[in-house]
Amino acid sequence: MVIFVIKGNRKLYDIQTIKNVLKVPKSKVQRLLNKQDAEIVKYKNLHLYPERTLFNLMELILIEKLDRIDD
Repeated sequence: MVIFVIKGNRKLYDIQTIKNVLKVPKSKVQRLLNKQDAEIVKYKNLHLYPERTLFNLMELILIEKLDRIDD
C-alpha cells in the first residue's frame, strides 16, 4: 500500500492502492471515481485522491455488496 503525505498531513492514495483496499477491478474504481467528481492531485505522472474519496468509495462498495446479499 502506497500512501502519499503532503502539506498539512493530507493522505493521498493512487488508483492501484484504492483498488487493493477495495478489492475490486481497476475499471470499477475508475468508473466510481469519475462519478465522484473528486479532487485530483497530479504528482509524478500519478493521479492521487484524498482519503475522504477513499472512504466515500468504501461506503458505496459496502452498500452495493449489502444490497446483493439482501436480494
